[in-house]
Amino acid sequence: MLHRNEERPARSASKRGAESGARAALVTGSSRGIGRGIAQRLAQDGALVALHYGSRETAAKETAEGMGEVGGKAFAIGAQLGVPGDAEALFAAFDAELAACGAELGLDVLVNNATISLPGHIGEATEEEFGRTIAINTKAPFLWITGQRIDVTGGSML
Repeated sequence: MLHRNEERPARSASKRGAESGARAALVTGSSRGIGRGIAQRLAQDGALVALHYGSRETAAKETAEGMGEVGGKAFAIGAQLGVPGDAEALFAAFDAELAACGAELGLDVLVNNATISLPGHIGEATEEEFGRTIAINTKAPFLWITGQRIDVTGGSML
């Protein structure tokens, strides 16, 4: 485990060319809805897609299995967002699955689709609910970029 002040090499876009279609994509919140649709399109376009889920493991695995039907390849990875160590857990699972697929390590496309909403009216929300919303919707992606040192200056980052 890395500590805050330790250096980690940047996760840069891989050297795979867009023309080969052999891109690695990570779509958070992709077990259903818009995230699932984005993941399916990336798979149809030739990407190896990591389908992230927080709690819908069955849906994510079913979606991954269904990618073969559209000519794509995908795998499901689970990681809770908005908790300490979430970035490390997410990228450790991502790297392990890429290696298991025999794919080159590297991230070409990151789609942040995992979000939550406050329950009910904002005036009724608790500080804890608000904090969880900020942790998942804002803090987690911030930590992926800064803590994991993702290179957002090049490659295909969404």
